Parts: sequence; C-alpha cells; structure tokens
Amino acid sequence: MRITPVRGLVGLIVGVSAAAALAQAALPQGAVSLVNQDRFGSRVALCAETGQPNVRQGAKTIRATAVWVGEPSRLHKVEAGQGACDPAWSPDGRRLAVTASEGLWVFPADSSEGDLRVPSKLPLGGLSELNYRLFSHPEWSPDGQLLGVVVSNGGTTWVEVFEVTSGRLFYTSPPENNSFSWTSARELKLGNGNLEIRLPGLPARR
Repeated sequence: MRITPVRGLVGLIVGVSAAAALAQAALPQGAVSLVNQDRFGSRVALCAETGQPNVRQGAKTIRATAVWVGEPSRLHKVEAGQGACDPAWSPDGRRLAVTASEGLWVFPADSSEGDLRVPSKLPLGGLSELNYRLFSHPEWSPDGQLLGVVVSNGGTTWVEVFEVTSGRLFYTSPPENNSFSWTSARELKLGNGNLEIRLPGLPARR
C-alpha cells in the first residue's frame, strides 16, 4: 500500500494515525513490530520483527524477522527461513517474492511453501566482512517475468536481475548502486535515475 500525501495538518494527522492503526491491526501472533509491507487488493504481505535474538554468522548478522501473508484477518506465515523480509506481490497478485538469508524465494499467493528461486550461495570457508551476499528489496518487472533485487556483501551494494521461472541471472549492475526502479518490462533506472538500463528480450519459450 502506498501512502499518498494529505494536505493540511488535520489531514496529515488523520492519515498518519490511520496508517499506524492499520499497521498495528495487521500484526499477527508472533510479530512484534512492523518492518515493511506490500498490498494487493484486500491481501497484505508483511514483514515484522519476531522479538527473537538476531543470528550472527561470521561477519553477517541475520535480523530476526518473518513474513506473513493473506487477508488481514487470516494471515499465515511463509516458510522462507531466517531473515525473511521485504515481501513483494507480482503484478498479477498470483505470486509473492520474499528475500531471506538463504536467498530469493517465490511463493504462490495462497501457500506457505515456496521455491528458493535464487540461492545466496555463501562462499566456501569462513565468512569475512566482504565474502557474503544478502538480498533485499525485490521488485517485479511490469510483465512479471523478471525480478530485481539489491545485493550487498558488506563492502558495496549492486543490483541483480533474475528470470523468475528459471532463476537465471539476467543482469548485474556496476557497484555502488543501492536502489532501482522499473520503467518498463525491460528497462530500469539505477539509483537516482542517472543511469538507465535497457535489458535484452527473453528467449522465446518452446
């Protein structure tokens, strides 16, 4: 759900209060505080802190979060493992992307079980400050065929784009890019929009 600007002090107070009430009302059992959420029609997908201790793996800290999805009165938790967060509905509302410590997951809209579409594939050996990979902020292309994510490794951030059906890596941005937005099914803007990327078309399905 996107919050639109409200003119006037009273309207602003009402808008903020309504958003806060909605966030509090949406929290299911086991959730302590809302981190972020995405909505499609009457359905909500939300990430919340669970109140459990964070998990430390070498240089990587996994935040204690989980994702719930469904109608606000009937939310169920998706099985994405540690650090599940940043839910994002597909353009048609039939699938949900979630990032977690294991990688990028895709779930059917009404299921708790999904597919680990893109593993984060931690390198062999002990974790250092620069040799791990974390995904965040997934965003679907307008046609639902590609998924972009922000990737970090402790030293820099960049954007990667994957084909949804296969998990194949489709594009990797230059380093020092920590945000992106889709402008069409095969075009995206990096960062503040100074760099526009045109992606190739997908191969025809047989």
